[in-house]
Amino acid sequence: MPTNRTQGVKILVRDVLAIMPKPYGEDIILDVYMAIEHNPEWRKRYDELCDNLRDAVVNPLIGELVKEETGLASLREVSTKGMSHIIKSYTKLS
Repeated sequence: MPTNRTQGVKILVRDVLAIMPKPYGEDIILDVYMAIEHNPEWRKRYDELCDNLRDAVVNPLIGELVKEETGLASLREVSTKGMSHIIKSYTKLS
């Protein structure tokens, strides 16, 4: 469960998931990161979270929270193949 320090990450994930079409696909974690990259407000929030918590904390937490919020199960970790500038790999969900 997120602490008060990581509450901003949970809010960001919920905000992004709110605009994602359902049912969620297996690449929903990548979809969330791509949405963050392409939305200036979300990117600013993401960058501030990384400044405060470090990206080594924020990035895995985003993946965990997407999995938790969607109720999907992990399939396997895959490379983004350069599609994302903020992550190099992510977990496909089903």
